[in-house]
Amino acid sequence: MDDDTLLDCLIIGAGPAGLTAGINLSRFYRTIRIIDAGYSRASLIPCSHNYPGYPDGIGGNELLDQLRTQLRVNGGSVSSGTVLRLQRTEDGLFLAHTDSEVIHARTVLLATGVVDIDPELEGFQAVKEQGLIRYCPICDGFEFSNECIGIIARNEHGVRESVFIKRFSANLTMIDIDNGAFLDQRATDQLANEDISLVQGLIQRLSTDDQQLIHVHMVDGRTYTFDVLYCALGTRVRSDLSRGLGARRNSDDYLIVDEHMQTGVEGLYAAGDMTNRLSQITVATGQAAIAATAIHNRLQHR
Repeated sequence: MDDDTLLDCLIIGAGPAGLTAGINLSRFYRTIRIIDAGYSRASLIPCSHNYPGYPDGIGGNELLDQLRTQLRVNGGSVSSGTVLRLQRTEDGLFLAHTDSEVIHARTVLLATGVVDIDPELEGFQAVKEQGLIRYCPICDGFEFSNECIGIIARNEHGVRESVFIKRFSANLTMIDIDNGAFLDQRATDQLANEDISLVQGLIQRLSTDDQQLIHVHMVDGRTYTFDVLYCALGTRVRSDLSRGLGARRNSDDYLIVDEHMQTGVEGLYAAGDMTNRLSQITVATGQAAIAATAIHNRLQHR
């Protein structure tokens, strides 16, 4: 293997975690490549008001643009593409297969994130495009204080999310889209004790009006109106690349990492939402800084 083509680190994913790791490793004079398929979850954020340093808020795409600019200033860049498969050689190197090449690297950082699970409901995507569907009350619950909030859910995860959102508004309704299939008596009692309304039944469609109010139309003819809807159906982890290498995952498919963000596979690291820590941009960038420093130190000692 020619040292000129062997990377110190291949970073897969160019969200906040991947870009931050790239900035740090570039400043360590490490040879890196960042491969990105173009589906960063951060790009879906209309405006974040809890990212430090932006008192008036910052949009997800604007933040990504600034991170990419900072990466370029420090000598790095992002390549568009998709890594289809990862292998590890007998001498501990990694082979990343794309549809056009095989990339060789000493270490790999996975920063591919998660995908929010959306319900298959008529009108959902149209409402989402208007910025009226939200996923993270930690990020933006404050912005909807005292408003009429609906939570699309189906199980205990949705109950926990509803209880969390109760901190921001008492005018709260959990909409059980599976009509009780996954909720037991204990869960419904908890909602009642928290004074959170529960709607059960099949949703026919969602719509909005000129006042940007959301209308949830039920199959049985009922209609409920909200200022905003939170979707609490969970996420799907983009962890497929780790499977062939035998990286450990928990029962929800999140990667298990140590204090240096290394998986159970030597030289394979992960950062961001796919590690099952608090899903915040600041957490993802912090993890990326930890991983980048650990990767640099690992290579120093080898």
